[in-house]
Amino acid sequence: MSLINCPECNKEISDTSSKCIHCGYQLKKKKPVKKIMAVTGSVMVILAAVVLLVLKLCQPDPIFPTFIELMECRSPETVKAILGEDFSHDDFESGSAFDTYRDIEIDGLGCPLFSIDYENGKCTGISYETQEIDQGTKDTFFEAMVDRFGDVQGYQTERYGDITSEQFHWKGKEEFWVDIKHLDEDREGIYYITVEVNWR
Repeated sequence: MSLINCPECNKEISDTSSKCIHCGYQLKKKKPVKKIMAVTGSVMVILAAVVLLVLKLCQPDPIFPTFIELMECRSPETVKAILGEDFSHDDFESGSAFDTYRDIEIDGLGCPLFSIDYENGKCTGISYETQEIDQGTKDTFFEAMVDRFGDVQGYQTERYGDITSEQFHWKGKEEFWVDIKHLDEDREGIYYITVEVNWR
């Protein structure tokens, strides 16, 4: 214990006193430093949690998430878990076979044909095509591919009569190739995309 001077009457009093014993002046108690630090720490944690929640809520939804998920599937069972059991199965004498979905919708985009490919009883990949889309949707699709798989690793064009096919190649993390073709048919700015994912 030490002595301090009362701010009111200037007489000496104990530094532990809550009021002056001479004049009755009410002294302000110092708040414990540990308590202030604990309260400040709690407030900072709550603020950080609120900021993270707001940032998460403000993030845009993934672009074409189901299309991307299907490209990374490694088995027909996984594909069917996503798309359901409403498909047809066809076997051919050559040893090839297909499980085919027709006129389905994926990520809000029409998909007239989606197939799981087999060769001699072994699954070899998936292939599908989208409905006709405009330039903006095509660009958004490619942006989603670049976001997920990185820069294009291969590119080529082919010409079939009046149709030009541009083929873009990405290599996924599990060593598969994705080929995307968009074809500008007889109407400028109208495309459809076909995708082939090889599981070989």
